[in-house]
Amino acid sequence: MNISLLKKYFYQLNLLWLVLLCVSCAGPKSFSTWDPGERVLSRIDSLCMAQMETGHFPGLAIAIASGKQNLWSKGFGYSNLESKTPIDPENHLFRIGSISKTITAAALARMKERGEINLDVPINTYYQECPPDKAMITLRQLGGHLAGIRHYRGDEFFSNVPYASVTAPLEVFIHDTLLCQPGQKFNYSTYGWTLISVIMEKAAKQSFTSLIQKEVSEPLGLVDLKPDNKDSIRYQRVTFYDYRDSIHYVSPQVDNSNKWAGGGFLCSAEDVAKFGHAHLSPGYLKKKTQDEFTTSQVDGEGKETQYGIGYNDSKDQKDRSWIGHAGGSVGGTSMLLIYPEEDLVVVTLVNQSGAQMDGLAAGIAAILLSAASKK
Repeated sequence: MNISLLKKYFYQLNLLWLVLLCVSCAGPKSFSTWDPGERVLSRIDSLCMAQMETGHFPGLAIAIASGKQNLWSKGFGYSNLESKTPIDPENHLFRIGSISKTITAAALARMKERGEINLDVPINTYYQECPPDKAMITLRQLGGHLAGIRHYRGDEFFSNVPYASVTAPLEVFIHDTLLCQPGQKFNYSTYGWTLISVIMEKAAKQSFTSLIQKEVSEPLGLVDLKPDNKDSIRYQRVTFYDYRDSIHYVSPQVDNSNKWAGGGFLCSAEDVAKFGHAHLSPGYLKKKTQDEFTTSQVDGEGKETQYGIGYNDSKDQKDRSWIGHAGGSVGGTSMLLIYPEEDLVVVTLVNQSGAQMDGLAAGIAAILLSAASKK
């Protein structure tokens, strides 16, 4: 072979290797399988099995993230009771309910960091069609449930109406009278987050679901974070159940396109835990930004609401600070607990409406933190 051609071949080969190396380094780090120890796992198993029995859960997925990219997960029960398909915490997608607010808040935080959106200007800066009585509301108030926007009424939680855009479902609530003057009282509202998604779209000039893909899924490698479309059966969704009169019924069909931002996403337990892990140290978000979004706001009387912007800000029974969110969906109950100081994330997902988890995630965290303190 010609020497010059041979040199060219090796140069191109080395260049290709360098490109591939850079690409692999740019992506999210892979997680290592974590073994918390036989005694700890036995206690977690016992707690989960007891909760499965008392709560009549069809299925439960738990995922725990800790340390430097360490991950442990386990499934209990079934994703489908008829086929007896075991829960797979890595691949089965649950409805995560209001954990979607935290997902959306993370995307909003990244836009804010780049100066693409302002949390404290009137929302009619972005949404010029906003009714006059809501024009002066800010994103900070919306994100903290301090805007006076109402929550569901009647059967709206069970909406099966398909909406072609995030703007379309505004018609359900945007012309209703505010519950209070903006900033005065905490009134929990998933619809407030639907309005946030509209403003995010207008500020970024791209679709809301594309924003979540760009700002959350891609940088964190969350392949299982999906909007819960009606045709989501092509994903590995669990079957969604209601439990009443000692019988499990398949939940009624719903269309969550009226509330992507506040309660409309699917995800696996492991990917929710990976999302939580991104909050254990600065990098995905700047520390200043995360503090701003996760620190409790105050109402008009100066009282803390225990809610920042899309994140609960609270303490457990041992006075340890945690951030995160609970979620309730048609056919789904969820919890995301993040302990930044203890470097711990606990996720619990159940494929049942209104599942009584009785602090299951907090109980798992207590087992892990107690074991860690004895080392």
